[in-house]
Amino acid sequence: MAEGDGAERLVAGRYRLLHRLGAGGMGRVWLAYDQVLECEVALKELALPAGVPEEQLGPRIARARVEARHAARLRSHPHVATVHDIVEEDGLPWIVMGFVPGAKDLAETVRDHGPLSPAQTARIGVAVLDALTAGHQAGILHRDVKPANILLTGPDPLARDGAADGQILLTDYGISLQPDSGQQRLTTPSELVGTPEFLAPERARGVAPSPASDLFSLGATLYYAVEGRGPFDRPTPYETLAALLFKEPPPPSRAGDLGPVLTGLMAKDPERRTQGDEARRALAALTATPGEEPPASRPTPGSPLAEESHSPAEAPSQPRHRWQPFFPPDISHDKHLSGRRWGIIAAALVLIGGIWAAVTLFDSPDAKNPKAEPVYGGQVGLTRQLKPGNCLRGTWPEGRLKGLPKLKIVDCKTYPDGQVLDTNAATSLADARSNSPGICTGLLRDTLRKMIDVQPFALVPSEAGWNKGVRNTACLLFGKTVSLYGPVGDYRKQGEQIFVENSSIGDCYNTKKLEEKNYAHLLVNCNKPHEFQGLGYVKAPQDLKFGAWDAYYDLCTKRYGSYKSSTRDLYAWIHAEDTWNQGFRYVMCMLAMPEEGQKLPPGSSVPTPSG
Repeated sequence: MAEGDGAERLVAGRYRLLHRLGAGGMGRVWLAYDQVLECEVALKELALPAGVPEEQLGPRIARARVEARHAARLRSHPHVATVHDIVEEDGLPWIVMGFVPGAKDLAETVRDHGPLSPAQTARIGVAVLDALTAGHQAGILHRDVKPANILLTGPDPLARDGAADGQILLTDYGISLQPDSGQQRLTTPSELVGTPEFLAPERARGVAPSPASDLFSLGATLYYAVEGRGPFDRPTPYETLAALLFKEPPPPSRAGDLGPVLTGLMAKDPERRTQGDEARRALAALTATPGEEPPASRPTPGSPLAEESHSPAEAPSQPRHRWQPFFPPDISHDKHLSGRRWGIIAAALVLIGGIWAAVTLFDSPDAKNPKAEPVYGGQVGLTRQLKPGNCLRGTWPEGRLKGLPKLKIVDCKTYPDGQVLDTNAATSLADARSNSPGICTGLLRDTLRKMIDVQPFALVPSEAGWNKGVRNTACLLFGKTVSLYGPVGDYRKQGEQIFVENSSIGDCYNTKKLEEKNYAHLLVNCNKPHEFQGLGYVKAPQDLKFGAWDAYYDLCTKRYGSYKSSTRDLYAWIHAEDTWNQGFRYVMCMLAMPEEGQKLPPGSSVPTPSG
């Protein structure tokens, strides 16, 4: 595609594309002009990988929207690239971000200027760690910290006085939808995302992301910055993954006093990994004076020379983390993989369907394993970790939404009781139990505000689940009175049938006749022609009978006034008689925009000759 293809295009009726700034696996980045605010912005056009099954497109796009909203919640942080908005064009999301003139990413900077000094690297580490900590405290994980996702700005970001005249910005909070074109990036339908050179080893083994996994990626990124190469760089992704899982990184030769910090951040066991506050103190101490390369006569901590200078009793207490591979145990201790042994590893990886299949088959909680232990407790019964988008059917022994439910993952089209909309990672099980319920309510606030008769629910992992690597609390939404009748929020697809129970204020719809006096409401893009838009809900009196259309209409006019005109009208929409009789007595009041002469479908209380 030519460089100028798409320029001057108007996106979402507001953003005029000027020229392309760059391209990658996630799509293309454009310089655009916001015709409303009259300023330049960066517009990220998200691309979908080729060959993705139709049933996976909706969840992937929905996840991109969720991640963009996560980044937007951190917009006030000085070290997070600002996300202003997310808009939709042709069914795909576009991320509207602040435009940062002259920004270069850390990977490009190191390629152009060579490795950074320990002090420069530490300054970048402090800034990025501040951004990560702010996200972790809000229940937001990055999941893909790497040099390409750290932007440096200013006239000379590598000046000896650091980036005081510019900015250090962390970007791309997990919104990439396909592998980067320039780097091997690993993705699965279960949304395991990351770049192998900077991925935490537990993530490669199928364990859920956590604050600790972000810290490992930060350590690997800082290693790259000061050494000029990644700690697990290998010729192929297979070899990279094997090194990540079974080998310690080469001792850094340029890091000086930064070396122990890198070692602590890259501990393979997340329980023994340096915590964020400890890492920040160590990094901040290294920024006090400009750092120099360590003298040749001074052994770098952790290097073979440093180790040989001590007797066994005096040797530095660098932890040797024992990793449990699924290959023969001696592989994790070999200094080199022999050609024969590596051939066995590569063949095994290929035969069982790729990198992720190989590593996750041996570590992930598996619902198909009859001996798998429940990860949220025996009452809940689930043996694998819930992920955003999962739909569930639940039964409550103590009464609906009381106590812990018995849950089963179901197809979202089979009238689920609830859905996982987000997750919150915790630093400990006590942290999860104390803080995750409140954080989940905050994460679901926007959806709760737009829906009716729903309730948030935080499902915290059990002690057994935590010990198996489940670090995320699932943030669910359940229908209070009846089922959700389908997915909710961003997990709904345009063109699909929507019911009152899973509708949101502001939704736009077209109708499709199914049979006599029976119409389906189909969700559509509000920027395109549509027949209806939801204004809000009113609750009907308990004594109001099902099918009293005039009364429903009166409820809406009392709430929203009369919209009666040649082009606008009110439309009162309810669902089925069975849900009405179960207690779901809510009327969705909608603004109808029928074409001239068009008769509104049943469900409207607009009087017609037929009554």
